[in-house]
Order: sequence, then structure tokens, then C-alpha cells
Amino acid sequence: MQIDDVEFDVPEELRPSAMRRMGLRPVMDQTIDRLPCPRMTSATFLPVALLRLYRRLRPEIIGNRCGYEPSCSRYSELAFRTKPPLTAFRLTYKRLCRCKPGKGGTDLTELELPS
Repeated sequence: MQIDDVEFDVPEELRPSAMRRMGLRPVMDQTIDRLPCPRMTSATFLPVALLRLYRRLRPEIIGNRCGYEPSCSRYSELAFRTKPPLTAFRLTYKRLCRCKPGKGGTDLTELELPS
């Protein structure tokens, strides 16, 4: 099933979490997942590899609940790819503090997708 095949009658801020509960991945999640893994010599390799491992191994009870697009772990991956490590940690912490049930929507605060 493709994202374009599904029509959602939910508020925009709840759309990402509704899609994830249906087993669909929002477009930004797919875009970030397609980014190549950084080289091992890069300072971003370890954080990105750990975040991808977390997404692969996390239990279902924890995963697929994020109300934001991109998901919090993908937002964090993007932060580590595009910002210095301390800034990436700060942005990740701020995002996790914002992520609560019933809140959400598209959120790329202080970040942009790499070209």
C-alpha cells in the first residue's frame, strides 16, 4: 500500500502518528531512511549507526508512536548529520521534550534535509 492510496480524515498534527499506526511511513521518514550511512571515519557515523540500530531493534510498544514528521529518531539523525555534536544533542533533547501524545505535525525546527 502506498501513502498516496490512503486518505486521512484526521487533524494534520495527528497525521504522522496515524500513518505509523497503520504501518505506513511518512514521506520525510522515507527520505531520511534513504540517506546513505556516513563513512566510519566521519564523526556522524556512530550516532547515525546507533539511531538506525535503535529503529531496527526497538520493541513495537516503544516504536511508531511519535506524532511528528520526521519521527524523533530520524530528526535526531538529521541533527547529527547537519549540525555539530553538541547542537545535535541540544536539538534532540528539545524535540524529545516536545513529543507528547496528541501533539505533532511536520517539524524540522532549525534543520533542513540535506540535498
